[in-house]
Amino acid sequence: MKNSLISSGSIVNGVVENSVLFKKAYIGNNCVIRNSIILNDVYIGDNTVIENCIVESRDTIRANTTYIGTPDNVKIVIEKNERYTL
Repeated sequence: MKNSLISSGSIVNGVVENSVLFKKAYIGNNCVIRNSIILNDVYIGDNTVIENCIVESRDTIRANTTYIGTPDNVKIVIEKNERYTL
């Protein structure tokens, strides 16, 4: 972790730089999170790269995915959340 704010209940198993993680964020093994905001209750699977993005609350990012925005065009990440469907 480098130059980041990490909230309580978060678990980080990868690299987080210049980012903000809200409550109950889970960052999987070998993940790289840079210049991003990860909102409440987000699960990020192993080997995922997220740069210049905002990840919506209660989202599940599958393993081995990549989301890269630019500083001028920040990407909003919303994936179908299968953890909360009935």
